[in-house]
Amino acid sequence: MTVDTMQVGAVTRIRLVGEMDLATSGLVHDAVIAALARDSVHDVILDFADLTFIDSTGMGTLVACQRAVTVRGGTLRLEHLAHFVRRQLFAAGLLGLLCGGEDDQAAPSN
Repeated sequence: MTVDTMQVGAVTRIRLVGEMDLATSGLVHDAVIAALARDSVHDVILDFADLTFIDSTGMGTLVACQRAVTVRGGTLRLEHLAHFVRRQLFAAGLLGLLCGGEDDQAAPSN
């Protein structure tokens, strides 16, 4: 997995490329925590356009990141979720929590 970080004002965009699993989830967590260490950063966007896989460890890491950002008074937003990732988050009951206002009761589209 590669993690590309770009800061624009108070927002950090983190682009994830590859698979988010036991071996790589720490990279995502470290990138989010590093972004929050900057006083000017409040909000974090995780760009999943090139994320091809996520497992339960990855989902747990997303919850930990969401909590860390919230404690700092910011928001964590997930963008460009592939169908597979959206389905995994839905099945785990995390779609609403992590996708801010999206209905996790509605089945993801095919």
